[in-house]
Amino acid sequence: MAYAQPQAVPDGAAALEPVILRDAAPNSRGRRITSSGELREIESLRAINAHLLRELAAMKAREAETQRLAERDGLTGLYNRRRMLELLEAAISDAVLQDLHVGLLFIDLNGFKAINDKYGHAAGDVILTTVATRISARVRTGDICCRYGGDEFVVILPGVPDPFPVSRVADAIRERVSLPYWIGNEQQQLTASIGESMYPYHGENAAKLLHRADEAMYRLKVRIVRPTSKVLPGPQARLTRRRNDKSKPRPGGTP
Repeated sequence: MAYAQPQAVPDGAAALEPVILRDAAPNSRGRRITSSGELREIESLRAINAHLLRELAAMKAREAETQRLAERDGLTGLYNRRRMLELLEAAISDAVLQDLHVGLLFIDLNGFKAINDKYGHAAGDVILTTVATRISARVRTGDICCRYGGDEFVVILPGVPDPFPVSRVADAIRERVSLPYWIGNEQQQLTASIGESMYPYHGENAAKLLHRADEAMYRLKVRIVRPTSKVLPGPQARLTRRRNDKSKPRPGGTP
């Protein structure tokens, strides 16, 4: 039997030279590149590839921003009214499958209009963003905070077993919203009227739950209105006169 004879390794620098495999294919990986033209072509392709990667990343960022603007309120960053309705319907669908309930809080600020009229919309916007932050800090993990419009907010509580968590979150929000606000060196005070509703006791869809929570909020708000104040408009009238919530709907969508 014949055995392969070991090849002698030459001494000196030649022994350190890497072995380059030379295949028949002209563009094989192991072919040594010696042409300056080939080097320039490779560098050009690398530059084009890097540019395409940057363009792709920018396009994805634009798509993400477009999606964010379509579902988020432009001022507070909370979900806007259109997205809130979608999320509420989805929570109801999940509750049907899991035999659970869905809580809803409709929040209206008391005293905001006077501050907004006195100090201007810029100060009012600061108050609204602060309120949004305070509401978000007092909900449970998984709850959904939304700005319904103007100084009205909505919180969706998916998958609750009974009314207790709904009332507990409402109390926590009410307490946090009533903390002082500052405009310059002047302290301001706000309170929140919060109406509650729950699926399936108060309605089987998003529109009915919102209506019942809005009615409950209105009844609470009437109790704190001073006798000398103007009579508050009814729920139906108020629903048609919401302040623009600065959210950007999708083309053809509902604002």
